Amino acid sequence: MKAFLLGCVAALVIAVAGMVILNSVQEPVAQAFATTGVRL
Repeated sequence: MKAFLLGCVAALVIAVAGMVILNSVQEPVAQAFATTGVRL
């Protein structure tokens, strides 16, 4: 039971860390596709 709870906590920590990292790396679609031929 202890290993299962530790695995759940580890999965939660990894998911939150991934969310924070991806939110800081990604850019909004208006900036990512800001070229002369694109209308948003």
